[in-house]
This record gives sequence, C-alpha cells and structure tokens, in this order.
Amino acid sequence: MRGDQQLREALEDFIRLSATRDGTQIAAALNRILELERQLGEDAPPMLRHYLERRSYQKALDFLNSGRPETETPQCGH
Repeated sequence: MRGDQQLREALEDFIRLSATRDGTQIAAALNRILELERQLGEDAPPMLRHYLERRSYQKALDFLNSGRPETETPQCGH
C-alpha cells in the first residue's frame, strides 16, 4: 500500500533525524508524519492510529514492519 510506504519512510526519517538535533529538519519530518496521519482512512489499523496519536513513532514503525493483524486493537484502556 503506497500510503503505508510513505508513512514508513516519514517515520524512518523522523527517527533518523531526531539523532541529529537539527530542529528545522526534525520539525519538517514531524509535519510530514502529521500530514500523513491526517490522510489515514477510517479503515486504518487501530493499533497504528493508537501509536500515532500518542506519538510513539518507533512503535508505529515497528507495527508497520511487523505484519501484525490490522484488526488488533489497543489494550491499554485508551
């Protein structure tokens, strides 16, 4: 799915750039993630939405790379 690949790349960029401490590039990468998050359809996996809403970007990336069931739902009460 093209949207998943774009989100995966944006998450990877953000995580990589976070180590550089370059505020301008980090902000641009974060804005890209937020834009892609807004574009998610209602059929987006609940776990992916959960991770993105809580800005758990490494977990979101892990989820995208894991092949976990898209029907899995958060179990933390949120």
